[in-house]
Amino acid sequence: MRKLFSGIAFAALTSCILSGCSVSSDVQKGNYIISKEDQRILVANNISQKDFESKNFAALKKNNVELINYIIEDAQLYNELQVGDKVKVTPRTNDNGEYVVMQSYPPQIVAGDIAIQVD
Repeated sequence: MRKLFSGIAFAALTSCILSGCSVSSDVQKGNYIISKEDQRILVANNISQKDFESKNFAALKKNNVELINYIIEDAQLYNELQVGDKVKVTPRTNDNGEYVVMQSYPPQIVAGDIAIQVD
């Protein structure tokens, strides 16, 4: 039984190494605040911290990264948020569970709930 467990563990480790498994924080993707202005935060979705640190708005747009302007109605919350924060934003919805996307690029959505994520 012990040899079977050791064999399975060895096979899993070998598979991970051969497939390029990595535990680097650069590989972990998230939604990062890339700018902050006029009660709005501009969030780049599903990017690595390395991309956040090395790419500007134009480069992110060119790479088809989803960019969204979230309108923050709570002034205290807006002041607490910082460029570089990794966030999870839930849009504010109406009684039907729908949220309004204002026509612009990047689109604008009123934020309902914002959580700063810590890795």
